[in-house]
Amino acid sequence: MCHNVVVLAAFQQRIEKCGPIGWILLSAFTVACALLPRVLLDPILAERSAFMLFTLAVMVSARFCGFVAGVIATGFSIVAGLFAFIYPLFQDRATRVAGIVETALFAVVGVGISYLAGQLRTARVRAEKGERRAEMLVEELRDALAEVKTLSGLLPICAGCKKIRNEEGRWEQMETYISSHSDAEFSHGLCPDCMRRLYPEYTAQGRE
Repeated sequence: MCHNVVVLAAFQQRIEKCGPIGWILLSAFTVACALLPRVLLDPILAERSAFMLFTLAVMVSARFCGFVAGVIATGFSIVAGLFAFIYPLFQDRATRVAGIVETALFAVVGVGISYLAGQLRTARVRAEKGERRAEMLVEELRDALAEVKTLSGLLPICAGCKKIRNEEGRWEQMETYISSHSDAEFSHGLCPDCMRRLYPEYTAQGRE
């Protein structure tokens, strides 16, 4: 089933790249595929609607290429149905009126089906774009998280000099270890206690 979905998606992308030419070719192909069984079944379906199987052609065209392709398939179906099944039956006024009414009804139904299928296709395309955008955001978030450095767990630190033992067993200055294991940077200064202890003359001058 997944393989079929992939094949259909690839086929749809190829048709979309062809633009209007691709729409016309797909519509003509689907109408031809509907015309062949309708001709073969004409002895059985002679009393039935001439456009019965052409509805499938409209649905397939609109499914893959949207509203415009569905309308094109509707036009091709009307031409094929008129010349192959309805026009030969134009024997009197009643059959002509019936044929015209049937053709008009099929045109309305075909445009309606094309519109609905086109809306579904547009919604599906938007959903796929949203899904791709969400996947891109998730990837960007993963990349951002991969670049974030965090410190966790127990750090072996010397009680005297405050050096930290790294993963290789060597003792490093606390600033060096934290800088290499996080995005933190250090700027050095003196707190008031250390200032009085190391430079008492300056603190004394400051009090005077």
